[in-house]
Amino acid sequence: MNKIKILLWYSSTRLGEAASTIINFEKKAVSCIQKQINLNGGIGGIPVEIDFYDIPHNRAGHDKDAWLYYKNIFNSSNYTFARSPGAFAGLSKYKLGYLESIASDKTIIFSDLTIPKSIDVLKSNIIDMRSNAFTDAEKSLAERSKINLELLKKNRTFYIANFGASSSVLAQKEDLEKDEIFIFDISPKLHEDSQKLQKDLNKFFESHNADKNDLINMGLVPNTIKQSIINCIQNFNKDITIMTGSAGSAYLDYQEINYPILFREDANFDVYLSMEDFIEKIGEDLSLKEKQICNQRFTQFEIPLLIKKICDRDKITFSSQEELVKKVLMSINKTDGSKDIYMGVSKDLSFKDNRNNKKTAALVELALPSRDKSDVVKTLYKNQLCIVDEQEKINSVIAFNIDVERITNVSIEEGIFGAEFYLDITSENENPINSIKFNNLSSLNPKHEVRRLDHIQIDNLYSARYVVTSNFDFNPIADNYPFDEQFIYIGISGTEKDSQIQPVPKEYLDDEFKIDGWSMVYAKCGINRKKNWVALNNNLEKIPKIGEEIRLGWELKRKNSMTLLKIGIPLFFLYILLYYTLFVPLENIETAFNNINLAFLSSIALYFSTERPQPLKMTTIDVIFAFFYIMAGISLISIVFVEFYPDYYSAVINPLRFLLPASIIGLGLFIKKRLGSRKYKPSITK
Repeated sequence: MNKIKILLWYSSTRLGEAASTIINFEKKAVSCIQKQINLNGGIGGIPVEIDFYDIPHNRAGHDKDAWLYYKNIFNSSNYTFARSPGAFAGLSKYKLGYLESIASDKTIIFSDLTIPKSIDVLKSNIIDMRSNAFTDAEKSLAERSKINLELLKKNRTFYIANFGASSSVLAQKEDLEKDEIFIFDISPKLHEDSQKLQKDLNKFFESHNADKNDLINMGLVPNTIKQSIINCIQNFNKDITIMTGSAGSAYLDYQEINYPILFREDANFDVYLSMEDFIEKIGEDLSLKEKQICNQRFTQFEIPLLIKKICDRDKITFSSQEELVKKVLMSINKTDGSKDIYMGVSKDLSFKDNRNNKKTAALVELALPSRDKSDVVKTLYKNQLCIVDEQEKINSVIAFNIDVERITNVSIEEGIFGAEFYLDITSENENPINSIKFNNLSSLNPKHEVRRLDHIQIDNLYSARYVVTSNFDFNPIADNYPFDEQFIYIGISGTEKDSQIQPVPKEYLDDEFKIDGWSMVYAKCGINRKKNWVALNNNLEKIPKIGEEIRLGWELKRKNSMTLLKIGIPLFFLYILLYYTLFVPLENIETAFNNINLAFLSSIALYFSTERPQPLKMTTIDVIFAFFYIMAGISLISIVFVEFYPDYYSAVINPLRFLLPASIIGLGLFIKKRLGSRKYKPSITK
């Protein structure tokens, strides 16, 4: 086998207005991942080729034409790994038959979407990657509804979805109504008419006396009418709580949503900083909403990265396609959360019996735009569903924000900066400051002062304002000094097991403050993850643990005017002196020799008088001086040579008169490329 083939796909017809931007990013992502894997030895020692096809999905739900298009692609090449068919394969009986028809001992099928409960994933070599606890296929609709009602403190559930004719939910309609779960079936064609949709929904709600104490749970509905359904519900009763999945969010116009709604999201609803870093690496300029859509859709791109990771870990080598499939399946199930965890770009995964056993969730409240903010804000709902040791429980949320008063003494020599800021925290802890901890307080120059300014209680929550004055560590990159950029940050994590911490929304992140000697490039906040191996047992056996912290960071660029004046002006005149010596006539060659010596020795004195952080680093200043020394050295050697062999004056000196100006241009281009290099780009994740 020359190449290991991987099949991924998308449906451009399902992306709405954002289609071209999202698809362009995903194509670049595929290219980047393929290149990255092949540069590091491929999979099992064989290069990979990732095919990324557009599946034309035109009918809502089950689309046989789209399935046949997918199947023809699948059968056209010998794929070892493939993403399973999506919504176009329908649900239950349709998808069951389709999956069984492509199952093979030569292929592993990865599913990030709904699969039939009745299918044998072990026998069919199917990997179930789904992780959202709100849509856990192991639980019935009644069980999931009970959890949602407990979480939201509501009485009854109204479930709205597009059910197929063979839907098991419709078959249980009468039994579900006994549990006060009322079903409304969306007709994709009939309910394209907004007036008809409004009339039918009003009749449905009125027949059951729906009010603000009830929950409306939206399941799978056609993306094109999802917005209309939300509008119709809020027209009926603006106070009624709506919960929906994140699927189809590309079709939502948040400006049309007049009242808050809730989203059932994965735990990575707030784009992880590793995903942000990947987007920057791709070089695609995405809006916040586009980043969130790319993040929701990124699971399939974890497939080749997961396979590469476990093959390298377990030293899997290719012998045959069937053998590779067996070994990869075995290694995936060894990544079970106790022996290892896969920490991906956008999410974490672990598996047992071919199913992802790391179930996470986030119930996200979509707040409306404020007067001074044009974008909607996504925040965690006050209660969250949490899975601990396969047991469900409800956690509270710790919310905080920082208002920076001043940043001082950004030292790239010591990797320390000072900060004074106001800290607002809301939690169930009577003293809210005790519910969080700062992870990057400086140990080299310790200073941490906290003073409480205000304190209030609302129901079971406590809110307080503090003023904090502290020194923090950061990871400086001095290579481009004095043209350097640095990323300073404050790392915060929660201290309470029964709570989780809310990342600060980008819209609320403070970036309106000044720092002496630096200018602000941009601000960023997100969740940074780190994989650790912990040995808290008698036999010292290490188990994997992924730690998370909230990082609020600011990228800074040095204001280097004074440094340029101190270095640039003297070095410019020394260069003029050096260049002048190349035009001294042969009879005054000794004067040229003295001038070069003067320029050389003066540049050495200037170099040692210049501020140079972290002297073990080759900074841009070092590059500039090294270049001058080389030019001065070449000129000196040439002058000495000419003094002994005067007949070669023109042959030696004339090329130098061209070389020195040309080398200045070359140095400028080199420095420009160095300054733009990603290698020296600061990152909040480092």
